[in-house]
Amino acid sequence: MDKMSSYSGGSSPRSKPEADTYEKGDNSSYDDNYGAEAIEEPPETPALGNPFRGMEKEELIRHSSKPFWWRLRMMCISVVLLGWLALLITVVALVLIYPRCRDPDMRSWWQNETMYRVYVRSFSDSNGDGIGDLKGLESHLDHIRDLGANTISLSPVYQSDDIDSDFNVIDHMAIDRNYGNMSDFESLLKAAHDRGMHLLMDFIPNHTSDLHQWFINSSKTSDRDNDFRNFYVWTDTPTNWRSVYNNGSWKTSDVRNQAYLHQFLPSQPDLNLRSSQVQEKLEEILKFWLTKGVDGFYIRNSGFMFEDYDLRNEKKSSTNNSSDPTEYSYYDHTMTYGLSEVYDMLSRWRTLVEEFSNTTERILMADARGNMDMIMTYYGHYDRDGVNIALNEVFLPEHGICGAPCVRKYITDWLSNLPKHHWANWVIGADDSARLGSRFNESYIRAFLMTAMLVPGTPIIYYGDEILMTDINVTSESWTREQSMRGLMQWENKTDGGFCSARSCSSSPWLPADGKFRTNNVKDKSKFAGSIISYFKNLTSLRQERTFLIGEFTTAITDDSIFSFVREFDGLTGYLIAINFSHEEQTRDFYTSHDSIEKAATVEFTTGNDVSYNMEDNVDTRSITLGGFQGVVVSWDYVAKEL
Repeated sequence: MDKMSSYSGGSSPRSKPEADTYEKGDNSSYDDNYGAEAIEEPPETPALGNPFRGMEKEELIRHSSKPFWWRLRMMCISVVLLGWLALLITVVALVLIYPRCRDPDMRSWWQNETMYRVYVRSFSDSNGDGIGDLKGLESHLDHIRDLGANTISLSPVYQSDDIDSDFNVIDHMAIDRNYGNMSDFESLLKAAHDRGMHLLMDFIPNHTSDLHQWFINSSKTSDRDNDFRNFYVWTDTPTNWRSVYNNGSWKTSDVRNQAYLHQFLPSQPDLNLRSSQVQEKLEEILKFWLTKGVDGFYIRNSGFMFEDYDLRNEKKSSTNNSSDPTEYSYYDHTMTYGLSEVYDMLSRWRTLVEEFSNTTERILMADARGNMDMIMTYYGHYDRDGVNIALNEVFLPEHGICGAPCVRKYITDWLSNLPKHHWANWVIGADDSARLGSRFNESYIRAFLMTAMLVPGTPIIYYGDEILMTDINVTSESWTREQSMRGLMQWENKTDGGFCSARSCSSSPWLPADGKFRTNNVKDKSKFAGSIISYFKNLTSLRQERTFLIGEFTTAITDDSIFSFVREFDGLTGYLIAINFSHEEQTRDFYTSHDSIEKAATVEFTTGNDVSYNMEDNVDTRSITLGGFQGVVVSWDYVAKEL
């Protein structure tokens, strides 16, 4: 060990250390100089450039507290903090403005499913009496489910009188004997639920049969001790109101000596929904069926539920050309249809139905008619929810050809007027309108179905539409059950089209089978991949793709011949649906019509074998050619868009 201490690099003089001394003979104290006398170390000199080394703590603190050093430290700290703050702001800004996947809207079962409307009397007869019934319907649930239609809407099955009408109800809590009994209904409901299906019932709140016990009691007297005196609309001074069948709306009761209101048949007196007793009775009916497990109601003739409180006369219509005061269309019906109380009652029933929606949502739909503003009010009134589905029956009167501009107006008018957070629907067939197969040819129907099934909304089809059943030839009054669109379901090529579960009906079917079942029936059509029933199944299957369930809708090219649109959502496959609604071949560049369409796409589906594209073909969206009434669905993988 050297006698000289090494330079410490200190920058301030230190006190001189005492010299080490060693005694002779003390070997343990000898250094490397073998006992040589220790040499004094020179005093340390400060190191250049480090004037603070060696300072005591108190001295350093006192020195660092000088204003210059304090300001320098604050400046450094501020720079660091500002840097972190700038970094944080940058990160937050990027998170907020950079494109990211959105959360999809939640969809309920009735929004995801296709609805199948059944006229029970004509669907299937299980006991051979010539009348379709609930057991017959239950036996064909698998057919409906296999179509991809998981919601069934029943025509009225309540106990009725013997008048030839579905709306002459005498007991809202009983099943008419022609359709079975309560056990049959409960069995049908359970079988549907076991298959993951849903069942809706018609609800008829506007009127009853004149043989209903309520009306019998109400007709006895107007005395205050009669608890039923105000169950119906009575007056001593009838107005000029007309029924929808062009008759007077009032009929005098010989017992009560007053006139009662009937906006339909004289055998169908209008209930007085202003009466709290009537409201309570109707709620009891809803609760009765909800407790049994039905999934919702179709409210029939909903716009007629309330009349002018003061029973004032109607005014002449300013939009109709009728000159005959005995005709219904002569008047504007502001006193008898679509009064604001209707919407209040719908909101009240919506609240009641939601009380039973603990395990599965229960819904209401109604036959909304009138102008677009009136129809949209059915969805809600003064911040109160109305029905879930205000039926869109705008397309039902169309016949022949409804071209691309017509289809565009039908779709976009409804979607653009639809209140926020509400859901569209597309009624394709109904039990009071000419059949789809009688209004259009198959080529047009395929094109229209591709549109109605793939735009946002719930499609509602009518039994038999899946094989393009057509109207039958019957002659009857407009209010009777015997209507041309209610022909027997054509199940197979055998007696009565397989309407009876036995080989043949023991009694003649309630409507004659017209023989069309021999060439057009479910059993035979299901064998062919190119048939309309197979086409329908493929559409309902495609509709279950997640993009179609939750994706956004944007029109692409829409002109006099083409109606096209895009369905897309962040992170999901994008789709272009292009349909030619003209007779002539059309070629279009779809790539430039919407910014998310890719040049290269894959064919997913077409309207039929006559289309020049096959499934899984690669196509260039800059040039897609479609023949008359042909349509194609093409897809591409999601591509995130850069800022």
